[in-house]
Amino acid sequence: MVTYLGVDWAGGCWVVVEAGDRTHVTTEPSILNVWDAHGRDARAALVDMPIGLPPDRGGTRTCDRAAREYLGGRGSTVFSIPCRAAVESDDYDIARERHGGGISSQSWWLFPRIRAVDALLRTNPEARDRIYEGHPECCFAAFAGGPLETKHGDDGIEARLDVLASIPGMDDLYGIVAEVIETRREGAEWHDRIPASALDDVVDAAVLAATAATLDLGPRSEGGSHPTLPAQGAAVDPELDVPMEIVYPGTSGGEAKSR
Repeated sequence: MVTYLGVDWAGGCWVVVEAGDRTHVTTEPSILNVWDAHGRDARAALVDMPIGLPPDRGGTRTCDRAAREYLGGRGSTVFSIPCRAAVESDDYDIARERHGGGISSQSWWLFPRIRAVDALLRTNPEARDRIYEGHPECCFAAFAGGPLETKHGDDGIEARLDVLASIPGMDDLYGIVAEVIETRREGAEWHDRIPASALDDVVDAAVLAATAATLDLGPRSEGGSHPTLPAQGAAVDPELDVPMEIVYPGTSGGEAKSR
């Protein structure tokens, strides 16, 4: 059985969507739980969390800049991730000093999750071989032919469900995700362990799973190719020995189109 994972942090849990021979939506409390319960049997996983950190003070990631350029006016959905020493600090002022500049609140609150993913990859070669970084807005833009408006609110979620419905071979994925959304909207406090606040994270994890399945994303050790931002020349994180890149479905012209 071949499955692909899409994983997104939902502010209290990780939303996990499986696509492929098995389609499922659930949550896990930690990234280690995600790997133990789902990742070991998956061909590959796309996670909406930075993988790879700049080693030098003041350093930035080329993939973040490339993703912002790709999304144009929606580029603010891509956060700038500072150097490893800053991310590894649990004191905001010290992190700013180590970075050599300001750190956005959005990035700061992601630091514990970034460290958790980084620790899993540093200590588990199998996970490092099969877990990649993705960004839902880049994936939606590639499938839709241009960046979507904000995901917050019913209109944003419906627009993303429409995109999921249009992806070839993802009928089962769309059907299950749409059912989760509909059930939650009807007032059920929980459905498949999905809290009410996580509906946008469900569609985000779903498009990551759809991307991995569409690309037949596999282990790094297989040496396969896949579209990334940047398209080439991504720096390698010396701690993880993996490129700092964002996997996405790709477009023929290499740029997101305006809708």
